[in-house]
Amino acid sequence: MTARALYRCRLSCKDAFPPPDLKIEWAKDAWDEACVKVTYPVLLRQDKEFVFSNIGFLTDIKAEMKHAVKSSYGFNTSRAPDIISHNASRAQGLLSNMTFIYQEPNFGGTPRYPYRHPIIQTVINLTWFVDKEDDGIVFHEYFAPMIPIELIAFTLTVIECCIGEWSDGTWKESILNEERYQSIYVSHVNTLRDLHSHGHHQQGGDLLGQIQYDLLKEARIHAGAPSDPITGGGRLPLATLDAALEEDLPAYERNEQPGVPEIRVFSD
Repeated sequence: MTARALYRCRLSCKDAFPPPDLKIEWAKDAWDEACVKVTYPVLLRQDKEFVFSNIGFLTDIKAEMKHAVKSSYGFNTSRAPDIISHNASRAQGLLSNMTFIYQEPNFGGTPRYPYRHPIIQTVINLTWFVDKEDDGIVFHEYFAPMIPIELIAFTLTVIECCIGEWSDGTWKESILNEERYQSIYVSHVNTLRDLHSHGHHQQGGDLLGQIQYDLLKEARIHAGAPSDPITGGGRLPLATLDAALEEDLPAYERNEQPGVPEIRVFSD
């Protein structure tokens, strides 16, 4: 169970659709890491082949999130013709130009607040941050210091697929197609990276970075954990070490030992 959780963390935070060789590598790494965490003999891995499914993980999330998507975007299970027509129009409008990611999707005007729709936070909370025992808290090193771009893209892929299941006006489960899911995922990753690059050139600063930080903060609060994870393991940040070296450099150039008292040796 621990190995599977660690494998899911890699899928969630690094790449939801890794190539076959990387899947095998991640499965082995997850098993070794799990053995260390639960003090289990690592050598047992040699007798077994561990295969984890990324599509299975995506399917499980989609099954859990379909009700949240239904209520968040106002889809209705009624078979009345006008309701079916409204559902289809709603789904197609949300998927057009990815307006479903906005906090205030406005089909008659310009959408506002990208990547701020509450459903994004809801999916993250219910998938990785249900409580203090969930993956996002237990394995916080994968999710900190802010929600990774890849995890946001994974979340958006699930949401988009759930919305697509209403495209005909009534809910129909989508057929699993890894290539299709992967193309959706990659599209979201690229768009998020574009926003990250674009934000650094704007007066407002790193918009995406703030969104990533806010998503993690709210998710941890939802799980009942402190809003900021304790990271670093007591090690000083590299920036601090660089500053310390810069401060001591003049002393070393003078062949002095900074911060060390002079020691004199006396002889008879």
